[in-house]
Amino acid sequence: MSRYISPILYISLLLLGCLVFASIAGVRVGFLEPVTGFSLLMKSVFASIVLSLAAFLSVFRCPCEKGSNSKFVFCLAAFIPLLYGLFWIGFYFSKSGLPQLSDISTDIETPPSYIHVPMIRTLSENSTFYDEKTIRTQLKHYPNVKPAFSVLPSAEIFQEVLLLIEEKGWELVEAYPEAGVVEATARTPVFGFRDDVVLRIREEHNLTRIDMRSSSRVGKGDWGMNAERIKTFMLELETRLHARVEDKFN
Repeated sequence: MSRYISPILYISLLLLGCLVFASIAGVRVGFLEPVTGFSLLMKSVFASIVLSLAAFLSVFRCPCEKGSNSKFVFCLAAFIPLLYGLFWIGFYFSKSGLPQLSDISTDIETPPSYIHVPMIRTLSENSTFYDEKTIRTQLKHYPNVKPAFSVLPSAEIFQEVLLLIEEKGWELVEAYPEAGVVEATARTPVFGFRDDVVLRIREEHNLTRIDMRSSSRVGKGDWGMNAERIKTFMLELETRLHARVEDKFN
């Protein structure tokens, strides 16, 4: 019976690899919904730990398997799933302290309003309503999410926003030049969860203020993705606007 252990471990390792590939690639090509893919990935993490333990136990239970090929299979089945499982477990614990917050805005008093996005969200997806609980949670955990300001006119900033959205590969939902509002949809790197974004550009005290809001369609928490998206976008936009100001006045 022991001679069948290494082939079983090898096949199990291949099946685990197929599960991981299907959970991620299936979402990216549109075959699976992000929630389904994420659920499959969680199952693959549990399966990797079980496979790793089984491989370690097999080393002691089947000492007769001394061939180099068998040892190689035991090592693969023991350490590759273990490293994979520990990676995702470590990632989970590194994010476990983050709040259950899926909607972030640079303006908590009058957050930018979605115009077209509510019409494309389903009833099972998150509401676009920005409530008092969201405000309190954001102030506590993300106080450094701030708007951007520029001396450039709103029309020029509007075009820069559109260009940056295009460069990032986000899907442009709708643009309202007269209102200074742009709506887009971004996707998370691995599973492609859809997060909606709205930017509002308006004149304020001889400056142009740019506010941004990023909201996840599903889930109570976003693992900090929306706040990071806003901070990254605003930093890149401010850099571009600063360069345009220098070119304009030099």
